[in-house]
Amino acid sequence: MKKLTAVAVLAAATLSVLVAVQVAGAGGPKQTQPDPPSGCQLGNGVKHVINIVFDNVHFFRDNRNVPSDLEQMPHLLNFLESNGTVFSNTHTPLIAHTADDSLSIYTGLYGDRHGQPVTNSYNVYNPDGTTDTATSFTYWTSPIIDTKPLVPKASTVDTAPSMTYSDTVPASGPPNRVTPAPWVPFTRAGCTVGNFSTANMVLENAAVDVPTVFGAGSPEAIETAANPDRFKDIQVAEYVGEAIHCAQGDAICANSPHAVADSLPDEPGGYNGYQALFGAKYVAPAIGGGDNVTHDGFPVTDANGDLTDLNGNTMQEPFSQTPGFPGFNPTAAQSLAAIADMQEAGIPVTYGYISDLHDKKFGATGCTSPGNALGPGDACYVAALHDYDNAFAAFFQRLADDGINPSNTEFVIGAEENDQFAGANVGRAVEPTPAGCDGVTVACNYSATQDGELQANINGLLSTTPSAGTLFDVDAQGASLYVRGNPGANDPTVRQLERDTAAMTNTNAYSGVSEHIAQYQADRVEQRILHMQTNDPLRTPTYSIFPVPDYFFSTSGTPNVSFNKGFAYDHGYYSPNIDITWVGMVGPGVVNNHVDGPGPTGGNEAQDPNSTRTVPEASTNGTWVEETDIRPTLLYLLGLKDDYESDGHVITAALTDPSSALEATANLAKGYDQINSSVGQFATDTLIADTHALATGSAANDSAYEDAQAALQQLAADRDTAAAPIKQVLNNAAAGITPSHGQITSGLAHVRELLRRAAHLAGS
Repeated sequence: MKKLTAVAVLAAATLSVLVAVQVAGAGGPKQTQPDPPSGCQLGNGVKHVINIVFDNVHFFRDNRNVPSDLEQMPHLLNFLESNGTVFSNTHTPLIAHTADDSLSIYTGLYGDRHGQPVTNSYNVYNPDGTTDTATSFTYWTSPIIDTKPLVPKASTVDTAPSMTYSDTVPASGPPNRVTPAPWVPFTRAGCTVGNFSTANMVLENAAVDVPTVFGAGSPEAIETAANPDRFKDIQVAEYVGEAIHCAQGDAICANSPHAVADSLPDEPGGYNGYQALFGAKYVAPAIGGGDNVTHDGFPVTDANGDLTDLNGNTMQEPFSQTPGFPGFNPTAAQSLAAIADMQEAGIPVTYGYISDLHDKKFGATGCTSPGNALGPGDACYVAALHDYDNAFAAFFQRLADDGINPSNTEFVIGAEENDQFAGANVGRAVEPTPAGCDGVTVACNYSATQDGELQANINGLLSTTPSAGTLFDVDAQGASLYVRGNPGANDPTVRQLERDTAAMTNTNAYSGVSEHIAQYQADRVEQRILHMQTNDPLRTPTYSIFPVPDYFFSTSGTPNVSFNKGFAYDHGYYSPNIDITWVGMVGPGVVNNHVDGPGPTGGNEAQDPNSTRTVPEASTNGTWVEETDIRPTLLYLLGLKDDYESDGHVITAALTDPSSALEATANLAKGYDQINSSVGQFATDTLIADTHALATGSAANDSAYEDAQAALQQLAADRDTAAAPIKQVLNNAAAGITPSHGQITSGLAHVRELLRRAAHLAGS
């Protein structure tokens, strides 16, 4: 058969999906979804809000020859580009991983203020100097969840809330308040909010979260406690992963006997008289409407009244096969169906999360990658992307049938991280076969040593160094080290460990380069600069390592660096291949600029697969966007505001008609990003300086380190002092308050001076 070009194949796929959608939607008369209840008051003519966060789905190509994830989802990409703007120069916070990134998107706060910067888990110090692990994924008001016991439980050591909140940077004050909740501005405006698989806005851990929201003596809590299954799979299906936060008086909660108080005791300004529904057991009856329900020909429920995905498959927990929530790796067909169900049930604001496609899905066949991880262009990867594209085609058609479209709906769709592919790639010492494969017309093949993380046994690598006997725990997301006993930054044991981890080397099997594994290191003062330290000292790492992105740390394994075929997309680290992602915005008030930033072929990994550049060096094209900017921009478009000061600012370049106040602050916002971002120029230069300093010295003479630390301490204090009034000016501009000329010039002068000093320290 004659081979088609990749573009032709994608075009053919698009046509076939359009035909399928037209057939699927033809099962009954078209019905226009009525406007949400009149009590929902959003500005700019907006009637609906749809916020979707992908896990690690890429706008940019990982392999220059293989179309990117979004290029292989043309229905989504065309929708965003044709109706709004894709900001492809969007930046994650650190540590760049699902919990921190998602929560920063939802709140507009960095992790030092929302409580989860070391994600997706972290460690908590015990009184004896050991640590226990905790999960970042908890319900919004839950305590710290100790995951060390067989059945996770609330921590008895650290009584701070999991989502510990600070008004200020650096994070300060007692860790006794919960971060303000993202749904509050909406419900206060009379708009009910639906959530599907969204980090911490739903119940995440049945053992602790169920008694937190239902009450310790509730039937739900008693049932959960009685289940001997450590993972509580049945309760996951019933109570976890789905939530409806109701506006006051909304019938969805008022008519349900299972609604509970939506308790937010620390919410600024109070939050009383609100209710919520949690879990598919109670959400499905509220939005499904009965047995065998369809809407405009699209399936909603099965014969038992359980919700289905867009293809009519009953959603169920995968291990127990219990109908209900399908787990926190939902496909596009599952999440998009739930969002549409909620919108059709009169819930005008919906948040959803969609899993990535970089590992083998259940039932996948014909895969060319040897392990669980799929390299770019693997046949299974391409097939999964085609399924996702089908789901978005059906989703947009279903919404259009409901009258939900860019004229009355704000769509915010993006990916919280952009993990680097650890494996064979064009421009590396090893490449996939056959040469030039594009995945669409010719599948890319990977051998057993061409696709997978380089698993680094940190204990083994240190076994011949002076730190061989040093006891520490590792949270491998970043990786963050917790030295036993919680010693101070200047402790001789800590300083020697930092020197020894800086000296770890290996010849990278993918690049062929003999290199230091630890590309960057950050001790406590630098972690403060990077927004990685909360107001809870018991969870502060001793220091953090950002390795070359092909590596993932473990504490065992032979040899010291081995292949792990289970994973191949590395997160968390400082790298433009990880920390630059994308967000698309469509709807009233959003300018149609198609793509603001590099196109799919212009990403860093396709040109620099070994990640040799800094983030600012790779971020010169397009508007610099922070994930913390997404929240204030959305609220501005809706005429709403949070009850706290955001760390982000309105993206002026996203607006069709920015106010004079916002236009006046455009340059100041750019400068603020560079001194306040976790990966901006200031953070980059201080991280370089700290990395150099931590590798220097000896027990006899540590003066270079001490001098650098004094300079970094002063820079951190001066940055925070300068950033605070700039942040206030930017927040005021969103409210229509035009700054004075003096505020602008003073702020820019501070920015220039801070950047000059940080660059000098990095150079020295």
